Amino acid sequence: MYSYLTKITDKSTIINLLFSTLIFSFIAGNLVVNLNLALIILVSFFFFGKKIFTHKLDLIDKMIILFFFYTLSLTLIKNIDYKLNNFTDDFEIFLKSILFIRFLIFYFIIKFLIKNDLLSLKIFFISSSFAVLFVALDIIYQFIFGQDIFGFEGIERRLSGPFGDEIIAGSYIQRFSLFALFILPIFFNLRKKYIQYFLIALLISILLISLVLAGNRIPLLLFVTLIFLISIFEKNLRKFFLPFLIIGPAIIYLISSEKDSVFFHLSNFKTKTLQIFSILSPDNILTEKEAKEIYTPEDMFYTFEFNGKKYKLGNTHLKEFNFGVISWQKNKYFGGGMKSLGITCIKNKFLNCSSHPHNYYLEILAVLGLLGFTLIFILFSLLFYKTFLKKYFFNSYLNDYSLITPFIFLFFAEIFPLKSTGSFFTTSNATYIFLILSILVSLSQKKIR
Repeated sequence: MYSYLTKITDKSTIINLLFSTLIFSFIAGNLVVNLNLALIILVSFFFFGKKIFTHKLDLIDKMIILFFFYTLSLTLIKNIDYKLNNFTDDFEIFLKSILFIRFLIFYFIIKFLIKNDLLSLKIFFISSSFAVLFVALDIIYQFIFGQDIFGFEGIERRLSGPFGDEIIAGSYIQRFSLFALFILPIFFNLRKKYIQYFLIALLISILLISLVLAGNRIPLLLFVTLIFLISIFEKNLRKFFLPFLIIGPAIIYLISSEKDSVFFHLSNFKTKTLQIFSILSPDNILTEKEAKEIYTPEDMFYTFEFNGKKYKLGNTHLKEFNFGVISWQKNKYFGGGMKSLGITCIKNKFLNCSSHPHNYYLEILAVLGLLGFTLIFILFSLLFYKTFLKKYFFNSYLNDYSLITPFIFLFFAEIFPLKSTGSFFTTSNATYIFLILSILVSLSQKKIR
């Protein structure tokens, strides 16, 4: 009994329990994510104190610190300016932005834990696999029975599973999918290879089916792209690619045939993609009549000017992207500061604004300007060199199911510039980004197989 109590009160055990529940807290919502994050930070400080920050800083660490320092300093300066010019009555924007510092602390805590072998990545993979399979199977259950195990009903063309009214199940599955696919070859390398191959093929099929049913088209595309890229780089996974070429389209076809709304939803994605890439088509040039009768000042984000001509923007995504571009043009070099897009709209008398531009890079340009964008671009470039190129591509780990592999591909899928996203600064997105980033950086500095 004593040995059991000692084990469950062990520092490493408590830390790993908190990180395991963090994976599931994304399903419960931002409040639970914040509570879990706060517990991880408080418990880590209670156990280890200032030791967390005693390790030598490398270039990536310094770039991340600089990014946070710039973000908070700019937001304070801008908040003072907004207050002096009566665009706000208080320092609420800056005070809310201070909370963003928790992700910097979170980053250094994870680095410390991994460096000292206190965070078990095996437990992290197991938790992520259970969580992503739970969501995937719950969506399939919802498709078959009309509601998920909690009683949530999916809308006609999208199923949300345990996320209820939030249509983000596909994003969750894509974000944690690779941990389920890599857990067997990395931690449970079965002697009977055909069993391992069968289980991985089954997992790919389950994840693909749930992604199609979830209706989040970008996560579905990213998942397929990730499988394709890893099949190129990992020779041990390459054998699954040919069956995937057959199984994948067959699954999509069967589901689309069974449910017309799925077929329409996927077909509509093609239409919207063509609209984005044909933005400068002559067919989109705004006529004088349209300018006078249809596109009022409220619709300013639905038009785009290039070489003296105005073009219509054919869908909501383009409108959101254009909102980011126009907002950035008002604060080109230094940005408006975090949480500033609402004030940018008021200050410039914009109508029909959005809370964010639905793209990480456009949002960073709008709120942090060219300087903030340059900092993040340098940081991501350094990460690409030190992880994908130096640690993976030019290393013997290539083709060997390296521990770092899923983190590399998931992180760069998350920051891929040509996709629609939520806000970079929201709790769920920032937690995921700095979780994967910190583990990725830590593994790039360790000797791993």
